[in-house]
Amino acid sequence: MTGKKNNLIDRDIHDRIADEDKLVLPPKKERDHGRLPQIIIGIVIAAIALFGILYPLFN
Repeated sequence: MTGKKNNLIDRDIHDRIADEDKLVLPPKKERDHGRLPQIIIGIVIAAIALFGILYPLFN
C-alpha cells in the first residue's frame, strides 16, 4: 500500500510540475535602457561634489 501511495504521489507531483512548466514563460532578454542616464547622472553628481570640495580650497 505504501509503495502504491508513493507511486501516486510521485506521478501527481510529476504531472503538476509538467503543467507548471507549460505555463512558465522564459524571461525576455531585453537591454536595460535606463543604464546610460544613470551613468550620466552619476558623473554629473560626482562632478558637482568634486567642485563643491575643490572650490573652497582654491578661494
